Amino acid sequence: MKSFVTPFRVGMLVLAAVGFLLAFLIFVRRGTMGVDTITVYAMFRDASGLGTRSRVQVAGIPVGEIREITLVGTRARVQLRLRKDIGLRTDATLIKRTESFLGDYLLDLQVGSPEAPFMPDGGEITHVIDQQGLQALFDTLGKITTDIQSVTTSLRESLGGDAGTESLKTIVRNLTELSQSVNDTAQRSSQNIEAILENVRDVTASMRSATEGEASSVREIIENVRVLTGDVRRIVADVRTTMGPDAGAEQLASIGSSIQKLDATLGNLQAVTENLREGRGAVGQIVSDEKLGRQVGETIEDVSNYAQRLVGLKLEASIRSDYLFNAGAAKIEASLRIIARPDKYYIISLISDPRGVETTEYIQTNPPSRDDPALQKRTVTSINSLKFSAQFAKRFYWATFRFGIIESTGGVGVDLHFWRDQLALKTDFFDFANQRLRWPRVRTSLQFTFLQHLYLNAGVDDIFNRPVYSQLDNRVLAGRDFFLGAGIVFTDDDLKALVPVVPAGVGR
Repeated sequence: MKSFVTPFRVGMLVLAAVGFLLAFLIFVRRGTMGVDTITVYAMFRDASGLGTRSRVQVAGIPVGEIREITLVGTRARVQLRLRKDIGLRTDATLIKRTESFLGDYLLDLQVGSPEAPFMPDGGEITHVIDQQGLQALFDTLGKITTDIQSVTTSLRESLGGDAGTESLKTIVRNLTELSQSVNDTAQRSSQNIEAILENVRDVTASMRSATEGEASSVREIIENVRVLTGDVRRIVADVRTTMGPDAGAEQLASIGSSIQKLDATLGNLQAVTENLREGRGAVGQIVSDEKLGRQVGETIEDVSNYAQRLVGLKLEASIRSDYLFNAGAAKIEASLRIIARPDKYYIISLISDPRGVETTEYIQTNPPSRDDPALQKRTVTSINSLKFSAQFAKRFYWATFRFGIIESTGGVGVDLHFWRDQLALKTDFFDFANQRLRWPRVRTSLQFTFLQHLYLNAGVDDIFNRPVYSQLDNRVLAGRDFFLGAGIVFTDDDLKALVPVVPAGVGR
């Protein structure tokens, strides 16, 4: 009997396991929504990232899944299985969006308005939005930087090659010398300018205070001066009469010359006082016209403010070297930062990139050969060419936004500052029109300033693109690369000591 019970139990256990397995397979094949469902479909231009069993959710709650994806013409037909109790309407909207940065996608469903009729089984969702996530962001950035890209193309054509590199070096050297000269001149002349302006302000204030409300006193003074000149003339006539005809010729000539000079001086003084009283001339208008005097004071104040802004302009020069691990070479960048205000500055940079600078050439053969087309496109990589950057930056609290030219292409960037600006997270978006790259170039780095003039830099360049190698020397031309480097910063106080030495050393 025992020999029969044991095999029977084993057989029952095996049957139970097989039954459980079949039930599990049926449950998995049918899904977890039960049988009260409807099947609808939607047409997508791009179904990348979607797959069978991908979630469909409403307000973050799963209500269905993708059953099948087929190709109809040039579009993807996505068949959905949805719960019937959600009340799907004919004006429903289906949105494809990324679930994470890893490229996983899901479908967000808006069931539609209550006034629309219910969606029948097998119906089509006509409102489909399938351009979401990073692709939409990159497309938007591409449209924004189209104009900037055309400008950078023109600049690259005009500044490319050895002649353009030499011109850029000359421009940077002239800017450095000009900024140093302006800085030295402003510092030497700031005290003199302030003293002159202060004296002019005091003179105008004294003249205004002396004339305001004292019109009768001014008239009285002018009348007294006229009387005084008449008395002086009478005294001179009396002197001539007193000396008589017996006075020496030389003495009379000397006294006569002195009297003529005195008479001319008194006449000029009388003319000046009359001009002041009647408001003629620049000084007379300033004294008599209150509005003009106020305008002169405002002009002097504007000149003083301009001189203060000129003296307050600051410069920072930096040199940074980063080692690219995939390229196996160093990338060097020299930058000049012109600081107009603490929250606004300009950046001009020259970059020596081991990847080189790519240019596109079109070659037309006339007449064309038998095997080659008439117009050929050729991409040329210049290893020794320099790239340049010119950006405008504006800071808002702990974030700095930048836009302009980044490595000879249009781009934008953002810097996030932490720990009293000693730690900065920098992100750049640029190179949107590169045919070698599937995605625009995105570079993220972390910069740590551990001393006043020294900092460390580490990050990833071209995050979303795979490395592209040269067929000639297996050199990295584009794509993802990790880098680590360091840099040094010179302020305008350091430049005062360094810049005057450079021309003397070069000329020897």
